[in-house]
Amino acid sequence: MLEIDGSEGEGGGQILRTAVAMASIHGTPVKVYNIRANRPKPGLSAQHLSAIKGVAEMCDGDIRGAEKGATEITFVPGDIRGGKYRFDIGTAGSVTLMLQALIPVAIRGDKAVKIRLKGGTDVKWSPPYDYFENVFLEQLKRLGCKVESKLIKRGHYPKGGGEVEVHVSPGDIHGYDTPKEADTVSIEGKVFVSNLPMDIAKRMKKAALKELIGSDVSIATEEHTTLSPGTGITLWTTGGRILGCGVLGEKGVPADILGKKCAETLSDDINSGVDLDPWCADQLVPYLSLIEGNGKFEVRYPSEHLRTNIDLVNKFKDCVSLKEGEKVVIEYYG
Repeated sequence: MLEIDGSEGEGGGQILRTAVAMASIHGTPVKVYNIRANRPKPGLSAQHLSAIKGVAEMCDGDIRGAEKGATEITFVPGDIRGGKYRFDIGTAGSVTLMLQALIPVAIRGDKAVKIRLKGGTDVKWSPPYDYFENVFLEQLKRLGCKVESKLIKRGHYPKGGGEVEVHVSPGDIHGYDTPKEADTVSIEGKVFVSNLPMDIAKRMKKAALKELIGSDVSIATEEHTTLSPGTGITLWTTGGRILGCGVLGEKGVPADILGKKCAETLSDDINSGVDLDPWCADQLVPYLSLIEGNGKFEVRYPSEHLRTNIDLVNKFKDCVSLKEGEKVVIEYYG
């Protein structure tokens, strides 16, 4: 049984989600201890419980110690099964974080998987849904993964109520050489408001467009009715490289500041010539362990989440390295 210290590196829920996913993929029992030990409220929350129980259901796994507040669990995976699954995280637990654990497992199933998931689609400390769909899933498709997602309803903190549906077909994945057509980059985006004035979305969009003058940009606006209010903006590139940035609204932060911040961050990645934005890089690491072959990606800087995921994945299969210099290079080798 592989033992993993949940307080190492980033020290949050990512370690737990990646650990149970990798355990299922590689058929390796794990014990995770010191779970979220460095957080203000250590141990398992409802969101983390949903993720590990969801993985266990998909692979007929056995979990011990899975209860709210627990700081240690053991997980013994079984055979991964396709089919239809429904999960409800409750309130505003992040659906995009839970899918980080479920999708890599589904790719290794014996048949197609359909997941219906309820919770928060756009909540703090997690990828906004529009980023998940238009950046992360697009990167997975370039690796050969067959994954489609549909937003049914948005959900925000504290009441949640959002819902998504994801379809995953099993199969092998492969590496790819990232196209370098950086000179002509088109940008798409989406701004939304839920239970808030549409003027907020217009101001975010205007601020983003002002920062992106000279680029080919198309930003859509959406208005939603949800259980709790929320707003956000996501921008992404299309064509050669897929880069993105998502920013959610915060109380007391003007809409134009949010739009400006999102556009500036994306511009920094575009101008640096990297292959991945910092948020997508750490999310892709578990999939790199499934590739039979060699390749590399460049990213502007290494987040703590990236370092943590590389260290964790290498415990199951030594296959990813991080080289830091003027640009940060992620290398994978099957």
